[in-house]
Amino acid sequence: MKLDVSGLTKIYPTGKRALNEVSLSLGPGVFGLLGPNGAGKSSFMEILAANLTFESGTVTLNDAISLAMKPQLWRQELGYLPQIFDFPAHTHGREALEESALLLGKSPRKLRQRMDMLLERLNLQWAAGRDASRYSRGMKQRLGLAIALLHDPSLLLLDEPTAGLDPVERVLFRNLLAEMGRKHIVILSTHIVADVERCCSTIGIMDGGRIIFFGTPEALTERAQGKVWEFAIGDNEIDDLIQSRRAVSVYRKEGRAIARVVAEAKPTDEALADEANLEDAYFQLLELEGKTLRRATPLVNV
Repeated sequence: MKLDVSGLTKIYPTGKRALNEVSLSLGPGVFGLLGPNGAGKSSFMEILAANLTFESGTVTLNDAISLAMKPQLWRQELGYLPQIFDFPAHTHGREALEESALLLGKSPRKLRQRMDMLLERLNLQWAAGRDASRYSRGMKQRLGLAIALLHDPSLLLLDEPTAGLDPVERVLFRNLLAEMGRKHIVILSTHIVADVERCCSTIGIMDGGRIIFFGTPEALTERAQGKVWEFAIGDNEIDDLIQSRRAVSVYRKEGRAIARVVAEAKPTDEALADEANLEDAYFQLLELEGKTLRRATPLVNV
């Protein structure tokens, strides 16, 4: 099982180059795709989902199925869980699966055993007869995953699958993703670095329509080792530090504000070195690219 992307380029009518000769090769496992807003992640996922055309390059699955030449065959090997979706009112969970089977050109009766297995594995068998439009966010995500897996696809695309989930639901979903990666090529596009750190064997960082890093989370994290510092700051310094985007995070410990930064040299005499994590390394990589993490730096109490 193999996905090959070579020289993939997408240019919108406005002239914006969303993807610039993106190339990568993936086998079974969970591949995490990270990047700031506007990096090209959505365009990449929409192309792989066969929802968006592209200007040049090739995308092939298992050395045989070309996305451009055989889109119908491609869709037969594809499972897709978009970021935003819902179910019609009064549609039961099992009905949603049966309707999806019909859309795939499959007999719901012949897929009944697989439906039962997926509902049980995703802990939805007890709610299969309930209105899916009234499921919790986590239940909807799990039912969406069941639909994406219904025909046992080779390639599984997941766009921000844990956004909006509570901590328990997020852990459950991460465990499911790790299991899916044993048999499928799973591409997880997300802004949540912790999801990538915990369940992805390979990651790609995208920015400006390019892949600026491709490798293991450990390899990226190693780049930031010895460059992470923590030090106390005054309350009057917090806003300036956050606005400057120089801090990976600012948190409170025992009533004091602590800044965490990535820097080549010790930023203050009082700064203490700390072990790097994936978020630190991600922040550093974007800084080296002349970008910043486009998010608010959190201020939390510990």
